[in-house]
Amino acid sequence: MATPTTAEVAYENPLIPNAKLRQIYAAMVRARLLGKALAKRRRGQGALGLEACLVSTSVDLGQDDFVSDAVMDGTVDFLRGAMFRSTLGGTVQALRDTTLESVLRPDDKARRRGLNADCGAPSRLPAMPANEARLWTAMGIAFELKAQHAHGRAETNADAAKRDGVVVVYARPGEGSPALWRNILAFAAEHLLPVLFVVLRTVQRQGANAKATRSGAMSAVSHRHGVPGMAVDADDAVALYRVAQEAIARARIGGGAALMECVPFLVEGTKRLPQTTGDAIEGLERYMLARGVATKRWMEREAESCARRIVK
Repeated sequence: MATPTTAEVAYENPLIPNAKLRQIYAAMVRARLLGKALAKRRRGQGALGLEACLVSTSVDLGQDDFVSDAVMDGTVDFLRGAMFRSTLGGTVQALRDTTLESVLRPDDKARRRGLNADCGAPSRLPAMPANEARLWTAMGIAFELKAQHAHGRAETNADAAKRDGVVVVYARPGEGSPALWRNILAFAAEHLLPVLFVVLRTVQRQGANAKATRSGAMSAVSHRHGVPGMAVDADDAVALYRVAQEAIARARIGGGAALMECVPFLVEGTKRLPQTTGDAIEGLERYMLARGVATKRWMEREAESCARRIVK
């Protein structure tokens, strides 16, 4: 990805380098364009409105990490390095679902089939026919990763442990019963599993009442079962990135699981939720332009370049 051609940047945030902000922005724009193309072909909203939630929580994942995907429309595969053409196919075949056996062998090349060898993307866990199977499979992988972490730390130095793998579990609001989540969270807390649960926002339809979708309940449930839970503004890519970065770093060093709940934050006195098809990207645009991180022309070129790659 090319960097802006403007002059010196006035301010470089040490917590989120400007290059990382540009990477997040470009990925969100691409995910938005891909979501629109997928929606035209298959109907439904797919990952539209979830760009900040997906990009900010996955941008720093690597080949030692795993993703359990609740969206399954190709967007997460695309963000991991899959090509547009395969993602836009009649069925999503951008990546082969790995088998459980290959997942549990970290040196198995089958984990990286379908990806460029140097893309460093995390592996997607197998698609499951039921929410319960998907979530428990993710816990099993996290349990195995923890065992591998312990073995690796016993044989290597501390630097090697910095890239210990984690599992990011995306979940739709209401996915799974309360009893299932109680058991999942209690298990993750008891075993200090290297997991980040990301509860995705509800994509709001125009004119719907805010009280119907306003949340934060999952964060409270998570706390009660020993897993730190945080409600984060679903339209604030910077806040989402910082929380995910801290939670994943904590999981890598054995600190255990965490849960992020992506929720719409409302200005006091607001009764209805805003449209969710442009807020996150427009908000990041304003943030970057105000700080000299990128130019408007650079943003336009990123969108134009991506649009040309979409199969018509």
